[in-house]
Amino acid sequence: MTEASSHIEFIIGEEKRLADIVGKAEVEPLLRSALKLGITRAALLDEDDLPLAVLGELPESGAPVRKQLNILVEGEPKGALLLEATEDLPGFEAIARLLQDALQLTVTNNLKRMLTTEVHTTIVQESYEQLVNTNRRLMESERRYRDLARDLELKVEERTAELKAAYSRLLQQEKLAAVGQLAAGMAHEINTPLGFIGSNLHSFTKYQARMAEMLELYQRLLDEGGVLEQIAWQARQRRQQLKLDFVLTDSGLLLEQCREGVERIATIVAQLKGFAHLDGMEQQSMDLVHELKQLLAGRAPQFPPNTRLITDLQPLPPVVCRVPLMVQAFANILDNALKSRAEGLELRVSSAVAGERLLISISDNGCGIPADQLPRIFEPFFTTRPVGSGTGMGLTVAREAVIGAGGALEVTSREGEGTVVTVCLPLTLDP
Repeated sequence: MTEASSHIEFIIGEEKRLADIVGKAEVEPLLRSALKLGITRAALLDEDDLPLAVLGELPESGAPVRKQLNILVEGEPKGALLLEATEDLPGFEAIARLLQDALQLTVTNNLKRMLTTEVHTTIVQESYEQLVNTNRRLMESERRYRDLARDLELKVEERTAELKAAYSRLLQQEKLAAVGQLAAGMAHEINTPLGFIGSNLHSFTKYQARMAEMLELYQRLLDEGGVLEQIAWQARQRRQQLKLDFVLTDSGLLLEQCREGVERIATIVAQLKGFAHLDGMEQQSMDLVHELKQLLAGRAPQFPPNTRLITDLQPLPPVVCRVPLMVQAFANILDNALKSRAEGLELRVSSAVAGERLLISISDNGCGIPADQLPRIFEPFFTTRPVGSGTGMGLTVAREAVIGAGGALEVTSREGEGTVVTVCLPLTLDP
């Protein structure tokens, strides 16, 4: 074998280290994307378990969940992707697999480019026989890379489908959480009339016993056949002892209060049913102002102390949309406003027609959003609340619902001053 032939053999079969194939500048953008999705620390380790790139920090408290995935070079493990996150991170498995596939694709493409460049430089100086031999081996290598690329594409598609499924589950969880919050508020509202209805019925039971006793006295006196004046005197005495005049008057008031309480419960249940829209997700006509009033009434028990509610709800023409999704959007926006301030909240809700658009504005005087975080508020999983206090899906769900109805969601905010969220919808929405 000639010296040139030996050189080609060395290039084709040379064992590459991971650090020779991929650099820190290529890896860090992918790791940074993992941090945006909620990963607390991400690293790429070489074959000796030494870090090639590391981003993020471990959480100060709690045991992190760790996952290590192999990075292959020509089918053999040459490094590992190490990810650490908190236990409650949604979609951790899907995020890890998707990041592994992206890194694997980068490594495979870089290796292929390196081999192609090195071989090309040497081949131009070799004889025809050497070129034929080299070409055969290159074709075999190309076939292997095509197989690897095909398998990698299938894996990426699978991981993407899994991530979409996880995302859909998170959307559904956010909707269920909002319904649960509303149900809790409704339960509080129902307990108030139930309380005084129960108390009134207890008092009325005692009153009924006194009236029954008075009737028995009348019947006994009549059966004994005494003097009429004596019967009347005894009846008056017992009537005064039993305080029947007060009982008769108060009984009417108790029954009236019970009737009002029952009507209040019926109204609350109707509001809850109206909010839930159990008939399905088909396109329906929606009265935006009516739905907003019901939503505000249902969330009233959750208002922070000393909340001042200011409404300017001008009549709006009905729109046709998926009503549950649109109500969900307003519920999420209102929930953010209610949690923006612990007390002394000033909540403003208004509606108006502006040209060919319907405008619904919800504003607060809460903590506001920092300028550097404002561009990210619609990102899935992004939240400004403490860990465990929010899923980071509320505004994502809201924007998707509004966009699905042909509208737009606009947010303006200043840190420490408050936030204004405006929902813009077309004047006429076709089903």
